[in-house]
Amino acid sequence: MPSNKAIAVLVGLIGLTLLVFGLWPGLDLAATGYFHSATGFAIKQNVWVGGLRNTVWNGTLVMPLLALILLGWAVWRKTSGWFWGYILALFLIGPGLVVNAGFKAYWGRARPSNVIDFGGSAQFSPAWQISDQCAKNCSFVSGEGAGATALTIAVLMILYRYRHRISPPLYRTGQVLALASLAFVGWQRVASGGHFLSDVLLSMLVVTLIAAVLARFMLNRDTVHR
Repeated sequence: MPSNKAIAVLVGLIGLTLLVFGLWPGLDLAATGYFHSATGFAIKQNVWVGGLRNTVWNGTLVMPLLALILLGWAVWRKTSGWFWGYILALFLIGPGLVVNAGFKAYWGRARPSNVIDFGGSAQFSPAWQISDQCAKNCSFVSGEGAGATALTIAVLMILYRYRHRISPPLYRTGQVLALASLAFVGWQRVASGGHFLSDVLLSMLVVTLIAAVLARFMLNRDTVHR
């Protein structure tokens, strides 16, 4: 289970990320600008990238539903459902409550494709600044980044829990694919003008922190080790 030190490190990384992008907000503009041209964001029109993005997005919708079903199955069989309850709670609290119902609904940061610097009409605002440049479904923080982080954590934990039932090559392949999908989502959101780099990094760190805190309350070694 995550230690107090690990949780403190995550809190520190969130603070450090806010500090860096607060002192040098131009980092967000520079990262987005690398993918922007006179014709806009080319990655946004790429069919293959869009298809892979949708695949990962569908995974973030299927995983909590699967966790709910398996939690219900465990309750019906009168066995421990804490593991699946944890995964369900991670999605509901992380991407659901904190990110989409919280930050994205009230922070008001305009997406990169909507700011003047990249052909829009809204003003750019630094990550730490609550703004009025966006009314709903705003940029800070990344909802897809949050969902992909929760999905990656869930997949890694499932792989670890059932590691004795699958071959080592399949286990390692699953780990690599889970982490690669997370990296892909982060890249795609920035490259398509959907989010600033700070939006993506902070969404991943916030959800990882939530996962660590939830694990302290909901999981124990017997729950994860099988």
